[in-house]
Amino acid sequence: MKTKLLAVFLILTTSASMAAAAPYPSYYQGAHKGTAPAQQAAEPAQLLKEGINKLTAFIRGGGARDKARAAAFLRQEIAPYFDFAYMTRWSAGPAWRRMSPKQRASMQTQLAESFMTILAQQLATYSNQPIRYFTPRGQSSDDVSVSAWIMQPGGYPTKLEFRFYRGKSGWKVFDVKAAGNSAVVYYRNHFKDMYSHSSQPRYYN
Repeated sequence: MKTKLLAVFLILTTSASMAAAAPYPSYYQGAHKGTAPAQQAAEPAQLLKEGINKLTAFIRGGGARDKARAAAFLRQEIAPYFDFAYMTRWSAGPAWRRMSPKQRASMQTQLAESFMTILAQQLATYSNQPIRYFTPRGQSSDDVSVSAWIMQPGGYPTKLEFRFYRGKSGWKVFDVKAAGNSAVVYYRNHFKDMYSHSSQPRYYN
């Protein structure tokens, strides 16, 4: 899977090649417990628009050119929209039941760092393309998906789908799809491959 998939997980890129991400500090361990800047009662479509508007405004203001500032912005303003613990559990699949609390925490930290680092690396590639939003579609009353298309002049749109679930702290994103490819599935394969090539994979330390 190309880094293009990971790079557009939130909203922001049109092209990239495969690249390894150097992690930022491990401040995402408890990010899923945060409160998104919007009120907890906000609906998924409203939360998505709010998060995208904040992110694009930050980019237009030149903040993405400063790596330290970009990292702080993502930590404070964007990470709380996600539940990385829930995303990690889905990514781990059946292996989750066999993992210790320490192993689960290590895997969560690595997933969140990878996800947010790649996003930070790609912030500057957004060039103010219009974004079209679609009506949320529900798996259930507590599980809905919201699609957003980044319209490309003279080309096909970049199609993104954000999957939300409603927990005790309100609606949170736990999966993102780009061109039909899922972040959860990507990370499940990534950690499975890591485990198959090492008797002591990092998230099993």
